[in-house]
Amino acid sequence: MDEAGLCYNRAPVGDICTRKKPGVKASKTRITVAFCANADGTELLPLLYIGRARKPLCFKKKTGAELGFNYKNNAKAWMTSLIFQQWVRELDVKMRAEGRNILLLLDKAAPHVSGDLALTNVSIKMLPPNTTPCLQPMDAGIVASYKAQYRSMQIDHAVERVERGEDVEGEKAYKVDQLTAMRWSEAIWGTMSAKLSPIAGATLGWYCPFTTTSTAATRISQ
Repeated sequence: MDEAGLCYNRAPVGDICTRKKPGVKASKTRITVAFCANADGTELLPLLYIGRARKPLCFKKKTGAELGFNYKNNAKAWMTSLIFQQWVRELDVKMRAEGRNILLLLDKAAPHVSGDLALTNVSIKMLPPNTTPCLQPMDAGIVASYKAQYRSMQIDHAVERVERGEDVEGEKAYKVDQLTAMRWSEAIWGTMSAKLSPIAGATLGWYCPFTTTSTAATRISQ
């Protein structure tokens, strides 16, 4: 499990122009998205979204749950220990109901505090310090792939707006509301299953959860 910030209105950092154009402002409007999947990519847990408002205007007075999302909020749209612990408890309840026991890999980010959760079916293993790029599956290109696909959808959307003749200039062409960003994220995550194992396996040196390779062992020793 890992989380990442998504500045969902941010325009591309570069472009191709035939004439001089003014620069665009880098939007800081963001949400946090948390990702979790099993080792071979056959099971993707629902994305967890964290925004600033409990009911953003684009939700039209509905809650995130009513719209079909696992959605939380706080003033900074960041992962907090409270949100994390609630998420882990819900995962533990799910695993207990299914009669399963799982291992949850986490980096040592400040919000990842398990405390006295008294979990029965989820065992938490914290990765060693400074090893996240080598051992954290979500950092092995999975989050990067998600963000790349999001930006591709955002650019396609901007092009469509221009082709329809909408009056959009600069960063306005890339602006979408939070609900649209979350729906795009759901669509992307739904196509990620087949990509998870090859991406993580190529970087981490494993493909199935019970195989250890010399590459993985070398990176762990480093």
